[in-house]
Amino acid sequence: MNKLLKIFTFKLLLLFLISPLFASGGFGGGGVGQIPQGQDREKFHLGKSVYNLEIELLALDKAKEAEQGERLDYLQGSLPNSEKRRVNLQDLAGKLTKEQLDALEYFISVRFNVKLDKK
Repeated sequence: MNKLLKIFTFKLLLLFLISPLFASGGFGGGGVGQIPQGQDREKFHLGKSVYNLEIELLALDKAKEAEQGERLDYLQGSLPNSEKRRVNLQDLAGKLTKEQLDALEYFISVRFNVKLDKK
């Protein structure tokens, strides 16, 4: 019985030692895009400020609301599920300048590593 226990223990130890050799590797995931340098850096940070509601928004402009609503709806759909629950980009419709909306699109494309269709 003692010999059988030693064999079993040896096989178990051997299994633990060689099992990492057959691992499939780490999770690749989407990851976070790299923060750009130069001129795009300003655009990235403006988009980040808009996304995190760290800037003062314009008063609601009914003329811009429909167009911005469509673009923001598309951006909302491109976010990861965890972010979709955290932010509601539709609330920004009609309250952004063209520069802010472009920067927001840029930020989302870089931060969440998604390819957005060209307008």
